[in-house]
Amino acid sequence: MRNNLTVGDQLKAKYDDGRFYAAKVTQISTSAKRTKAPVKVSFLGYEEERWMALDGLKSKKLKAPEDDRKVVDEVVSASWVITVETDGALPNHSVVVDAGKILDILPIDEAEKKYKGKKTSMLKDAALMPGFVNAHTHSTMVFLRGVTDDIALREWLEKTVWPLEFKLCDEKFVREGAELAILEMIQGGVTTFNDMYWFPEAVCQAVEKTGIRAAIGMIAIEFPFGGYGSGPDEYLAKGEKLAEQYKESERLSFTVSLHAPYTCSDATITKGGALSEKLKVPLHIHLHEMQEEVEASKAGNKESQSCHMSSELCSPVENLKRLGLLNERLIAVHMNWLTPQEIKSTAEGGASVVHCPSSNLKLASGFCEVASLIEAGINVAIGTDGASSNNTLDVMAEMKLAAILAKGVSKNAVAVPAQTALRMATLNGAKALGLGDKIGSLAVGKEADMIAVQFNGPAVWPAPNSGNALEGFDPVTHIVYSSTRDQVSDVWVQGKRLMKNRKVTTISVPKVRKSANKWASEISKALKEMRSETPAAAAEA
Repeated sequence: MRNNLTVGDQLKAKYDDGRFYAAKVTQISTSAKRTKAPVKVSFLGYEEERWMALDGLKSKKLKAPEDDRKVVDEVVSASWVITVETDGALPNHSVVVDAGKILDILPIDEAEKKYKGKKTSMLKDAALMPGFVNAHTHSTMVFLRGVTDDIALREWLEKTVWPLEFKLCDEKFVREGAELAILEMIQGGVTTFNDMYWFPEAVCQAVEKTGIRAAIGMIAIEFPFGGYGSGPDEYLAKGEKLAEQYKESERLSFTVSLHAPYTCSDATITKGGALSEKLKVPLHIHLHEMQEEVEASKAGNKESQSCHMSSELCSPVENLKRLGLLNERLIAVHMNWLTPQEIKSTAEGGASVVHCPSSNLKLASGFCEVASLIEAGINVAIGTDGASSNNTLDVMAEMKLAAILAKGVSKNAVAVPAQTALRMATLNGAKALGLGDKIGSLAVGKEADMIAVQFNGPAVWPAPNSGNALEGFDPVTHIVYSSTRDQVSDVWVQGKRLMKNRKVTTISVPKVRKSANKWASEISKALKEMRSETPAAAAEA
């Protein structure tokens, strides 16, 4: 018996012309040799008999074979899967996604047998990998890109950036700026960003709306700021309230974001550290960005705007250690000017460092000794900084620059190899944010925050053909050294597709562009007013 058929049953059988005709079962074979065509039929009215496959028969007694595969939300298959958990890449693999998490990673042919996706994607000539983590940025500053270039950091801050922010910054400015930043980041394969900016509640709104993941800074600085607050106590209280409001959010986490030692007193830094400990969130701060910041702090030179606000005659890193804050919760951004002892102390404390190479080079702030930090065992992540000092939010470009710059600074061509650079741009950023067990790599049980990078253009030909760089063309080295963000074709966060074939699905591009043009007019107007108020302009008048 085959699927309840018996000899003598009448049914319909498919003939050579593709049509079905009345027939009768004359024999049923159980032989292993007959598994492909186990039923012999005779066509009614004709003498001809033939062996038939079950799919060439129609009968109420014939059941469709049961599909016992596990039903899942999506199966995404690619020529290469780069997990970042281990070196190299897996050829012709699938990532199985269900309920926003990674359920399985296995060869494509095995995935087809084991899982039935409600959605399926086949990414030929592409690598599927974890999304980038932009470990330090000021999202809304995209509105200030190109406003003031080719000047030093302090002049850039004091003469243009801070005055403009005082004039323009409110919830609408921040929310719409964040939406533009998020659009740019999604298109560049960023699935998580760590933000430090005013009106963080507006950034939360943009994150919730667009589907990206973010760590939001509970910002604090020593002086009053426009309509946001009167000082650090109020800022930290607002931040704590915001963190409480979004404590159930699956895509929002928080950091205590102190601007810098030269804008935050020891009292404020201590309070920020206490809040970080209370909420079990990272403490995020610009640190040792400039040489003057370190030298003036050691000398106690209060005439320098870069001297830390502490009365201690020591470097800002040494002061944080004195305050008990050079620990595993610290995210130290920049760290360009460090002594060997400070590197050792940072490693012993378990702090993370965020390297922002483009911003440091553009502002001539200095060089981060990334190779030395990694050798000491420090977790080093990558950030873009704000778009007004970069001038993009392109983590892929930062990753290549970080790898190449590390070789030049250390005079060692093997420093920061491609696999390390890729880990800095993904898993290391997640670890710095306290999210390493949740995102940053492709692993069973982690959130499905993934991107696809295409190898379909001449800049990456010959295309990858080996998961091992020693045996051929490796997708990891192609991504780090040869690829650009325009090759990112698809983006998922928590299993939800935010970009498909370069089209962002959660943001209206025309609306964001209209907003950017509107704010460009407002910023230009404010700049003209600022320039007319300078002493030089007054003298000319």
